[in-house]
Amino acid sequence: MKLDDEVLKIIETAVNKAAQDSAKAAHENPSAERNYFRETEILLYNYPALKLKVEQDVEFLFDPESHIVPPNRSKDIVIFSTKGTGSQGLDLDKYTQGVKSSMMRTRQEVIRIERAVETIKDDEYYDVIPMKYWDGLTIEEIAERLGREEKTIRRNKSRLINKLKIMLFGADALG
Repeated sequence: MKLDDEVLKIIETAVNKAAQDSAKAAHENPSAERNYFRETEILLYNYPALKLKVEQDVEFLFDPESHIVPPNRSKDIVIFSTKGTGSQGLDLDKYTQGVKSSMMRTRQEVIRIERAVETIKDDEYYDVIPMKYWDGLTIEEIAERLGREEKTIRRNKSRLINKLKIMLFGADALG
């Protein structure tokens, strides 16, 4: 069965309208599909790596050539372009600017996580967070170390993550 141009136009219009309505709804309520609890956990799991990345970037920016030139090769053999004039070599200035930009975003994220974690440091169950997310311990291992029931550890971990998600994502995370 062949569809005539008029029917195709109606279908196309309906599809476009549905796409626009969907995009508008997502824009008006971006938190509808987000799982802030899980996003908070992801940030906590990745905090040590983010912190290390900032340290490595600072080290690179202090002496970029020592991090790019292979250690067992003569610098005379490797050709670098700092002017970006050719396709050979590495544009060190451009690469360094990219590292700076990435480092600043990563550093801001690290500071944001640290500030959020600072708000729960006085909590009786604070140690659950570093043990779980940074030391990689299981709930069972944490319960054993703290001399508490697993259920208590799970409940307090969730309570602390819920506090952190508000600190990290604000009112959007309340839902």
